[in-house]
Amino acid sequence: MQKKRVQLSFLIRNENERLHRGGINALRYDPKNDRLYTAGRDSIIRAWDCKRYGSDMYEYSMEHHTDWVNDIVLVNSGKHILSASSDATIKLWNAPKGTCMSTLRTHKDFVKCLAYAKDKEQVASGGFDNNIFLWDINVLTA
Repeated sequence: MQKKRVQLSFLIRNENERLHRGGINALRYDPKNDRLYTAGRDSIIRAWDCKRYGSDMYEYSMEHHTDWVNDIVLVNSGKHILSASSDATIKLWNAPKGTCMSTLRTHKDFVKCLAYAKDKEQVASGGFDNNIFLWDINVLTA
């Protein structure tokens, strides 16, 4: 049997890196806290303080996805974020702290989009697995 050589390369991220390393897939603005959230192809969600300008706008990043973050929605008056990713998960975040609260693993393929019905406190998720799931925000954040 002939052995194959595989070349592997990766980039170790600078912990203080403020900008996305890839494209930005989604933006959500929180008017209550004057904060902008960006979802990137680098698997990171970043928070930006819109009261500041320039490089001082960056606040923190949320880094638990392992593939592109395709969409994000703000729920509960900006207290929580739901994110949809190509890692086939949806994650619930504490928005002000930037911490991951839970991971939903119902989709079998990329999760591409989220839709928030504020009046019903429900979020729908759609993915490449041809499924749509409906989530009750009050149950997820309880």
